[in-house]
Amino acid sequence: MDKQENFSSRIILKLSLGLALLLAATVLAGCDLLAKPTAPPPEPTATSVIKPTPVPSPTAPPPSAPTGITLTIWTIEPLSPAPSGESGRILAHQLAEFEAAHPDVAVECILKKPHGKGGILDFLRTASAAAPAVLPDLVAIDMAELGEAARAGLVQPLDDLISSKLVKNLFPFAHQACRLEGQLVGIPFEADVEHLAYNTSKLESPPLTWTEVLTEGITYVFPAGGEQVSDAFLIQYLAAGGQLFDEDGRPALDEDVLAEVLGFYRDGREAGVIPPSVLGFKTLDDCWPLYLSAKATMAHVSSQRFMADRELLKSTAFGPIPTRDGTVVTIAQGWAWAVVTDDPARRDLAARLIEWLLEPENSAAWNRAAGHLPTRRAAFEVWGTRDPYIAFLKGQLEAAHVRPSGPGWDEILAALQKAVRDVLMGKATPKEAAASALAALER
Repeated sequence: MDKQENFSSRIILKLSLGLALLLAATVLAGCDLLAKPTAPPPEPTATSVIKPTPVPSPTAPPPSAPTGITLTIWTIEPLSPAPSGESGRILAHQLAEFEAAHPDVAVECILKKPHGKGGILDFLRTASAAAPAVLPDLVAIDMAELGEAARAGLVQPLDDLISSKLVKNLFPFAHQACRLEGQLVGIPFEADVEHLAYNTSKLESPPLTWTEVLTEGITYVFPAGGEQVSDAFLIQYLAAGGQLFDEDGRPALDEDVLAEVLGFYRDGREAGVIPPSVLGFKTLDDCWPLYLSAKATMAHVSSQRFMADRELLKSTAFGPIPTRDGTVVTIAQGWAWAVVTDDPARRDLAARLIEWLLEPENSAAWNRAAGHLPTRRAAFEVWGTRDPYIAFLKGQLEAAHVRPSGPGWDEILAALQKAVRDVLMGKATPKEAAASALAALER
């Protein structure tokens, strides 16, 4: 049995994750802007052994001295060698190449839930307190939870372990996401951004400002429902110059900017540009079927969804989110690698594995297959920018903000969502809703 088969046989899936089908065939059957429904991904089994097929890979890292170590990774099913598609085979091959360069090192991937009870962060907390021996060496963690893990002392500083060249090559949002109080605590490896999709049979070019949105005679949809405000609102608030935290890291909102953004929402509702249905949309994927049915002129969409459906889309183009004065802003979400072990030998090996997976060729190959965006500029150079959409995405990443997080963040999201709901339902003026949001945070 060769090295790659040995590696594959060690990957035991610890958790079955049900993959939600975002665009049901029954909905898409009547859509005007989608040529045919996107094929659903295969359902994962509870336990399976991955036998990857060889794929081209850059030169493996130089061998190190034998260590006799099993390097354990906690990750989630989509970010593992488990998927039966190309992304799983590519990652399995890259991990096998790492093993080949480190002859006495084995890599084991253990699957966890992404969030909540039994999720990555929850397991790190409980195992750290009750059973530290089961903790992994390396963990994939949501960028939004990386700071919380670092503040709790669950992950190790990486300043002396990761190449400064790699860190400097990260897009600004990724550089921001991986630092806490000046310390490097993780390395983002994949991202998705939010942008605009619009119907080219109704619009020649996308509106860039609020004024253009309100005068085009169009329908504009984005998520505005749920218990917490969506990134769609945060993008508008940040683009208008609003702040979310003060210098001491405490929740702080700019009342005038908040009222201004809420005023745009009110004007859009009154003009019929922003339909009442947006209050029923909690996620980007909730709005997508309405756009595909040609009942909305333009909609917010994730880069992941747009890339997945791009070849099937008809009369659809892309653009930045229209903001107050046309300032390009978006929010990037994604996952990062973080080192958990404090054992020097294991910690160094985990850092070498991070660097190997983020080699431009490796990162570019896996992200393209997985439908995500690389976090390094060098990986985008491997993709090339001859495709106008790829060039557009690179520009979006240069202008992206990392999704904020920290103490009091849930309270901010809830206060902002109440303000959005009250304005869109006509229950409060923008100034009244803004004042109420600030009052709620002061209680």
